[in-house]
Amino acid sequence: MDVRSHLEVTGVVPVQDSAAVVSTAAARRRGVLHRLRAVVVAVAGVVGVLCVAWWVVATTTGLSLVVVTTGSMSPTIPAGAVVVSERIAAADVRPGQVVTVPRPGSELPVTHRVVAVDRVPGDPEARSLTMRGDANDTIDRDPSVVREARLTVASAPGLGHVLQWSSTPVARGLAVATVGLLVVWSFWPARRTARGDDTGARA
Repeated sequence: MDVRSHLEVTGVVPVQDSAAVVSTAAARRRGVLHRLRAVVVAVAGVVGVLCVAWWVVATTTGLSLVVVTTGSMSPTIPAGAVVVSERIAAADVRPGQVVTVPRPGSELPVTHRVVAVDRVPGDPEARSLTMRGDANDTIDRDPSVVREARLTVASAPGLGHVLQWSSTPVARGLAVATVGLLVVWSFWPARRTARGDDTGARA
């Protein structure tokens, strides 16, 4: 019986086989990290592309996002929803449409359904909009006199909470830190591995 067979029978692993096992495990870890890094970078890239795409769409079409903070339009548009709206002339507003206009006596706009549209004497471009929330039993106390409004074209429930949080200083700081860590993580491990391989080759 040769030495290698004796070692295998007694359960002792030769040094070169142990090194091969360690090398294989290390290669697997590097493969997992490489795939994970690729996924993270891809997700970050998709998010970046979506942000740029929305900026282009908003710039060229005039679309904007409005966060609904109350439940007056529930269940059609619940609190916390995001409304995608486009700017239209007040003369183009029709009863039954959901629009966002300045609220009389308030700094915040209101997003409600139009009940009636009336002309404004002396101002052919303006309209007096009588509005009501879908969840309200009565119409709004004061009509909104406007020359333009933002017409709701789509809405996404729950997304408003995410957008509100993402606009806070804490969220912006976390986003910057995360992007920085992703950049470092994407490049530093690969360079370190390359240096280790070169050292092993020279040895």
